[in-house]
Amino acid sequence: MKKYAVVGMAAMAVVASTASAALYTTSFDSPTYSAGILNGQDGWLAQTQWQADGAGNISNSNGGYVRGLNTGVLGSTAIGEKMTITSVITLGTYRTPSADISGAEEGIFQLCMTHQTAQSNFGVGLAAGLFYKVSTGDLELRANQGTETSGTSIASLGAASGLGGATYTLTTAYTKTASDTWSVLVSLSDGINPATTLSYVTTGAADLNTDSDGGGTAGGFQALPSGGGNAGVATSPFANVTLASYSIEVIPEPATLGMVAAMGGLALFIRRRFML
Repeated sequence: MKKYAVVGMAAMAVVASTASAALYTTSFDSPTYSAGILNGQDGWLAQTQWQADGAGNISNSNGGYVRGLNTGVLGSTAIGEKMTITSVITLGTYRTPSADISGAEEGIFQLCMTHQTAQSNFGVGLAAGLFYKVSTGDLELRANQGTETSGTSIASLGAASGLGGATYTLTTAYTKTASDTWSVLVSLSDGINPATTLSYVTTGAADLNTDSDGGGTAGGFQALPSGGGNAGVATSPFANVTLASYSIEVIPEPATLGMVAAMGGLALFIRRRFML
């Protein structure tokens, strides 16, 4: 009887593990990370411009659309699934920007989703993050990629000139609600003032909808021209961005959770039955 009790308890342990959301989190600390290129450390696929300092931070050497993703937790295309990505970021120093920044180069840093899980220069499916608005000189929190169909997808944070060196916790949460449709919540907090939030519905991320590569979906980040400069921007408004932490959580769609709950009930029944 003890043998069966152990089997039942083992089954319950497996179910408990399965029921919890998939989670990866890191603070880029030693000894997991050493000074040098981020790519290849702790499951990261990153372009070489992302560097770790071995002391709890990573930063970009320029803002030329440089990307990084972690393969520790992957999502799927299932309706109802939710992917939440969070990072603590610090903006570089502010400097008077050059006049050569185009509308496509206003981005500073963004958290993103992709279906290309096997390459560091992945295509971005959906994203949101910080942007510099050339026409006003403001720092903005914006949705990016896809087509926003309803809700609030942009918010001003005030004059960028006063926000150099600011530290924020940026969170993006993407829930797939229908075919090629996501409900998105974005939050940006400096830990002092009320958080700035976006809430919107977006479509048009076909690659995330179908996952043509077949490897699942991944979360990651991207440094953009106004956060470090690139070949087309002589002087970006902000120097390089620094990340002190990164986490991603994937919560399965309700059908999967229901199946897990049923398995949990079966495991409990087995344990009780053979303990008698």
